[in-house]
Amino acid sequence: MEFSPRIQEALEQGRAVVAVESTLLTHGLSRPHALDLVAEIEHHVRECGAEPALVALSEGKLVIGMEREGQERLAKAEGNVKLTTADLGVAMVRGYSGGTTAATTAWAAHKAGIKVALAGGLGGVHRDVVDTWDISGDLTIMGSTPVIMACGGIKTFLDIGKSLEALETLGVPVWSFKNERFPGYFVHDSAYSALRVDSGEEIAAMAAAHWGLGLQTGIVLGASIPHASAFDGDEIESIIKFALDQAYGHSGGKGVTPHIIRAIESFTLGRSAAANRALIVEAACVAAETAVALAKRGKTNGID
Repeated sequence: MEFSPRIQEALEQGRAVVAVESTLLTHGLSRPHALDLVAEIEHHVRECGAEPALVALSEGKLVIGMEREGQERLAKAEGNVKLTTADLGVAMVRGYSGGTTAATTAWAAHKAGIKVALAGGLGGVHRDVVDTWDISGDLTIMGSTPVIMACGGIKTFLDIGKSLEALETLGVPVWSFKNERFPGYFVHDSAYSALRVDSGEEIAAMAAAHWGLGLQTGIVLGASIPHASAFDGDEIESIIKFALDQAYGHSGGKGVTPHIIRAIESFTLGRSAAANRALIVEAACVAAETAVALAKRGKTNGID
C-alpha cells in the first residue's frame, strides 16, 4: 500500500478518516460527472471533520488517499479495470490501474487501519440470480471485514430483499440513519425495515460493542437520498426494467453494473447522475460523522 502523506499523518495522529471507493471515478458516472462527484464527496467529508481517502490502484500500486492529479489521470486513462479482491494480485504484478469496488475498498480500509468506508451503493444479489448466480463480493467481504460501510443502500436495480437476507445470513448488522426503512438508493425508502440509528456517537458505541464481543463482520450503514432528489418508485422501476433488458447479452459479471448505471443515466437524461450525487453526498456526511465519533473512542482512528 502507498499512503498519501495527508492520510499517513491523519492515521498516525488518530484523526478521522473515511476510505472512498474509486469505481465512482472509473466505472460509475461519465467522466466529467465522476470527477466533480469525487471532489464534492471530499469537500463534504472534510466539512464534517474527517479526511477523505480515495482508494485506487495506480500502475500496480494500491494508493490510500489518491490526490486530485492522480484522480484526473485515472479518470482519463483507457483500460481501467474494476478491481474486486480477486483481481488485486494479478493487477499488482501486471501494473494495472483501476477503481476499487466497495468490497475492495472495505478490505483495503481494514488493512490500513481505517474503520469507515464509503460507497455510493452496495452491490448485492442480482434480480436474475436464479439463472446467473450473480452475487456481488461486496456481501461476502462485509461478512468478514470489520469496517462500517456507509452507502445509499443496495443499488435499486438489484434485488434488495435477497441482498438484505444474504447480509443477515452472514451476520452483518444493517442500520439506517434517521430512518426506520432501509434506503432504496434512487428512492428514499425501500420496502424493507432496518434498525434506526440517529447519530455518529450512537453508531460508534454500537460498533464498539459489536467488535468488542470479538465479532469480525462489517456493518452496513444506509443513508437515504434526500426526498427532493429521489425518483418516484414506479418511474425508476420502469427505467430499470428497460435498462436491464438492454443490458441482457451485452455484458456479464463485473460489467453488468457499470453498463446499467450508464444506461440509466442516458435514459433519464442525466437525472440519475444528479440523484447519485445527492445520495452519496448524504452518505459521505454520515460516514464522516461516524468516523469522527469512532476517532474519539480510540487512538487509531476508531477501535483497537
